[in-house]
Amino acid sequence: PPNFVALPELTALTASKLLPSDKSQMTLLVVGDLKDGGSVPLPVRVVSAKLKELCIRGPQSVAFVSHDKYESWLFLFAELAGCRLIQGSVIAVNFNKKYFNFFTPINTCSNSSLVNLQDRVTLWFERLCEGSLPRFGHGELEYPTG
Repeated sequence: PPNFVALPELTALTASKLLPSDKSQMTLLVVGDLKDGGSVPLPVRVVSAKLKELCIRGPQSVAFVSHDKYESWLFLFAELAGCRLIQGSVIAVNFNKKYFNFFTPINTCSNSSLVNLQDRVTLWFERLCEGSLPRFGHGELEYPTG
């Protein structure tokens, strides 16, 4: 299927290509899937576009990961972070240092919430880059399989 958010897809085969070469850098994974009829959930579009804009000059790589294909792998992150996994969630992973951060969007589609969602993604990203967000570690954190 076409890449609906214009981001590379993280799969078991592409994981090693998407990882930053610098061990301190993060891979930002946007969780999403196409809806029936091929449309993209609005939170996924908004979050993907904002992260692409924010990362254009940064060392982070941004990819999307299929909720349907990797639900159990993604649920591990949500469970460890104590968060709910929904379309448009973002997991910032440092595979080399075995830690991650988690962002969950507001699950509404009004115009005011879209602006709020863009602001929330920006604030989360700024805090991520400055290192002020909590880091969740897991010694068994590996690439998705399947």
